[in-house]
Amino acid sequence: MNQAIIAVPLILGLIIILTIYEMPFIYDNAYVKTVELNEDSSIIAVSDLHLESNTRDLNCIGNYIRSINQDNNIYLIINGDLFDRAHGQSLSQSHIHELIHRLNLTSIGSLRKVIYVMAMYDHDPRVNYGEVHYEINGVSIKAIHGVLRVVMGNNTYWFLHGDYIVKNGLIASLMNKLLNGAYDRLVRFTINAKTGAKATDWIVIGHTHVPGVNRGLRIVNTGSWIDSAPFPASH
Repeated sequence: MNQAIIAVPLILGLIIILTIYEMPFIYDNAYVKTVELNEDSSIIAVSDLHLESNTRDLNCIGNYIRSINQDNNIYLIINGDLFDRAHGQSLSQSHIHELIHRLNLTSIGSLRKVIYVMAMYDHDPRVNYGEVHYEINGVSIKAIHGVLRVVMGNNTYWFLHGDYIVKNGLIASLMNKLLNGAYDRLVRFTINAKTGAKATDWIVIGHTHVPGVNRGLRIVNTGSWIDSAPFPASH
């Protein structure tokens, strides 16, 4: 009986510790970068490309951008897990060359900038600062280790991979499936609490590999190009 009395609080304490560990927003502050774009700009968002383990031909992303009749106002946002096994590495020009090559991004006159919103705790390389900029082969790339806030006129869009809310993508997915969208609600709550988002803002995430639009919470999940390859969503 005494052993059971001791075991219960130990188990509860372990559950609490693991829960806190899996939810970095509780103990860590994310870097937030605000970018203002013209209202006539177009945003194309993709996530979870996992380049090292992805055998798909990703030239279609660059080709899709080329097909859009837009003059110098297209922004490609890569919303985390661009890489698969690079988290122990420092972000370098070789990573950026791989991005440009695999997505076929050279010589696209309408592509204003690529914004790489990095996963913070797994898969993607690390950086020593909140953001870093590259200009390679005529492609302008900004890498952000944190959260991107895009303001377009009266509209605001938040981009984050999602591991800042729940580290493990499978756990995040199960929270949505088994707990009636608990992960999406937690994302909405966290952005409101930590960065002052308005209820009318849209939030774009990845991480769970499950694409979808939660119109009630105004959250878009761009899914994964490993499990399935949905056509890039554009604004």
